[in-house]
Amino acid sequence: MGQLRFRLHDRGRIPAGGLERIYVAGAEEIPWPTRCRWQGEELVVERTNSESGSIYAPWVVDGQGECFLSSATLMERERPYVLEVELARGLIQRIRNRLFIWEWLGMLTPKPLVEQLQDATRSFSRAATHQDDLARASGFANEAIAGALRTSEDLVAAYSQQATMSRMQQTPVSTLLGVALSPKTPSVEIRRKLVEACNIIQIPIAWRAIEQSEGKRNWKHTDQQLAWCQQAGLKVSAGPLLQLDDRGIPDWMVLWDGDFDNLVHLLLDHVRAVVSRYAGRVHLWLVASRVNTGKLLSLEEEQRLNLVAHAVELVRRLDPRTPVVVSFDQPWAEYLSGQTDDLAPTHFADALVRADLGISGFALEVNAGFRPGGSTIRPTFEWGRLLDQWSLWGLPLMVNLSAASDTSRDPSAAKNIEVAPPTGYSTAGHDRQRHYAGSVLPFLLARSAVQVVMWNQLSDGEPHEFPHAGLFDATQQPKPTLALIRDLRKSLL
Repeated sequence: MGQLRFRLHDRGRIPAGGLERIYVAGAEEIPWPTRCRWQGEELVVERTNSESGSIYAPWVVDGQGECFLSSATLMERERPYVLEVELARGLIQRIRNRLFIWEWLGMLTPKPLVEQLQDATRSFSRAATHQDDLARASGFANEAIAGALRTSEDLVAAYSQQATMSRMQQTPVSTLLGVALSPKTPSVEIRRKLVEACNIIQIPIAWRAIEQSEGKRNWKHTDQQLAWCQQAGLKVSAGPLLQLDDRGIPDWMVLWDGDFDNLVHLLLDHVRAVVSRYAGRVHLWLVASRVNTGKLLSLEEEQRLNLVAHAVELVRRLDPRTPVVVSFDQPWAEYLSGQTDDLAPTHFADALVRADLGISGFALEVNAGFRPGGSTIRPTFEWGRLLDQWSLWGLPLMVNLSAASDTSRDPSAAKNIEVAPPTGYSTAGHDRQRHYAGSVLPFLLARSAVQVVMWNQLSDGEPHEFPHAGLFDATQQPKPTLALIRDLRKSLL
């Protein structure tokens, strides 16, 4: 077992519950099982091997709230590192690496942003050269982190604008932008607003709602939603046909837990029934979601992978013309730091590609700022590396995204899921969700590999999974993010 040791000036920089979310990862950025503890004044980070790696940690940034940061590669040594200094070093290094890639692709970096990044680098230099004075080094390091993060957001905005303009000069941007519905058909007023904002809708085909009793299927709401989309001229993504967690199956399925053969038969029978009914009427099949994280009854990793492969083959056989996509939750794989699973999201994806099943693309589900079950909020430029990694197979990408607009209790959300508190959040009086979406959505639309962007939750006014993550609030009033989506569609798509 390997061990990294750190000093830090202010333990409050690690938010409540943050110790359990710290992990170490190697060059592929796949987390190793990690355990953290305080030993006197030092933070001890233990992982399953002794290889050099980077530490990833939630950090409260001055004026900007909680953000997930990483160090550069660290080797084991007797002398403890200064955590603030190493996080500043890692952040600036990653920003510079990403900026080099963007400039190599043709980005023209505004001079004020170059100067701001130089200022942050100078603050880091002062931190790195004053590590014998922990308080002083910490002050300079946190100054560097805050400045570098502000600059990185401005760099992302500049890149998004320039990359999008470059795309528009060559060919119209054809990215599909929409929202995933709930099983219940939305009101006429909501549908009218969605037509203004979206060019694609994801119909859930929720098995739990369609077949509440075994063998008795009710297609009413799905038929209504599909008919509305067709009448409004909206493209349709249908699925997930299989959501590989306990929220995605009817309650009566628990009777078949432990009987893999019959379980697979019932799951594929649902897929067969849906595709046979709607083949030729949808534009995209989302065959399975949460392939890597879902704990569907007692299915093991290999069984889930086998099930997805059979489902993809079945859909391709029944509807060979419509593209099929498989979705992966938490693509940064933070969850692996506390689990013993063998396969990271990219391992699942690689196995499916190598099986030559005819998969048309991959979807990445990022529910930002929720725990458990969500992804950590990272600097927006980190999406660049993530999308590069998932583009290696040469397949189009779809992103299902959500974030919370509030941190208060949400009585209609899943009881065990909470929103990360807005510690030190600088946009008080502004919508948190709109702030996050305003940075990430333009960046996703600027990337040609991303062909579909879907907001993952429609409304907070009916039972849902993630607190305050809908585009409509509990009174069915639209949130500012919906206007952002509408404006992006009108100006870019």
